[in-house]
Amino acid sequence: MLTACEEEMPEPGEWRVLEWTVDGERHKASCESEGLFGCTALGVDYNLNNGSFYLGGGKKIDGYSQQIYIYIFRGLKLKEQISFGEHDDMYYSITRNEGGCKRYRAINKDQRLLYISDIDSTNRIIEGYYGFEGINDCQDTLKIKDGYF
Repeated sequence: MLTACEEEMPEPGEWRVLEWTVDGERHKASCESEGLFGCTALGVDYNLNNGSFYLGGGKKIDGYSQQIYIYIFRGLKLKEQISFGEHDDMYYSITRNEGGCKRYRAINKDQRLLYISDIDSTNRIIEGYYGFEGINDCQDTLKIKDGYF
């Protein structure tokens, strides 16, 4: 018998927000429950001591899972644009694309935008914005803009 440790959390309009615009359409991450374990619309992990950061979330759009992923290995900073290092990554994933073409990785490291304006560890709030142009292995491109979390 399996049990869940957490109840599925409602998606409040004031917090747990991850938004973006792609192909001219505005999207907001949403929770798609997968069984007994509940879910949340996004995942966030950061360590201010070593400067690591992860943000990921998505939703189903036209029956396909679409996800945003941002990884900073080291170098997390507040209130300034974050420079991406060799091990950092930012990409958009669409499950409808097969054969290695589902991940749209940032085309140019210099054009990736990530700005974190506030981290409130006590209240578990992180706020910032992001954007990038991505390309997949099939040479299809897309532009993620006006991203907000």
